[in-house]
Amino acid sequence: MPEYSSVTGLKNVKFAPLKKAGKFYVPTEILDYEFAINMKVETETSTEKQYADDKLVDLAVSTGSTKLDIEMRDLPMEILSKLLGIEQDENGLYLFKKNIIPPWVAMTFQGPKANGKSRHVGLVKGRFSLPGDEWKTKQDKTDFQTIKLSAEFVDREQDDVFKIVADEDAENFNLDQFYKAVFGDAYQNEQGSEGNVSADLGK
Repeated sequence: MPEYSSVTGLKNVKFAPLKKAGKFYVPTEILDYEFAINMKVETETSTEKQYADDKLVDLAVSTGSTKLDIEMRDLPMEILSKLLGIEQDENGLYLFKKNIIPPWVAMTFQGPKANGKSRHVGLVKGRFSLPGDEWKTKQDKTDFQTIKLSAEFVDREQDDVFKIVADEDAENFNLDQFYKAVFGDAYQNEQGSEGNVSADLGK
């Protein structure tokens, strides 16, 4: 049984654009990003109540989409273009077009715990929306300007899973199996023995 221990941090964010292969969407490459500042994940749920004989006799709970808000130190256009479907021309210019359709993506992140272990979380199919820009003139004190992204995730067709969680201090924990469950064949382990080569961006 996992030890009771609070999550104390956020790191090791990974993104993977999805591509349709047959009937399902599958990850194609894994993009590593190490500079997440904070994140909020919230799954919509609704509860319907049934009353009989003047009392509550049943509850029906339904699960909706999962919304994610993430604040990052910066996000290079090389990654942002893959998350949002932005085109790059031969001159290296990124073209934001009116009919942009962000691709489906999967993502994972890691929450270190107070006991030295971590909780690993994966969201398997979602889309990011275009972020806003905030600019502020430099004053006597430097204000670090960050980037904020929002996304909405749903369950994937092949198994109805929308979220995968694994605790390092749980019995039979296997990090490779966690990443394989989220990223499938695109996952490359530390030895580079399987999957495609992941891109290490944002450093």
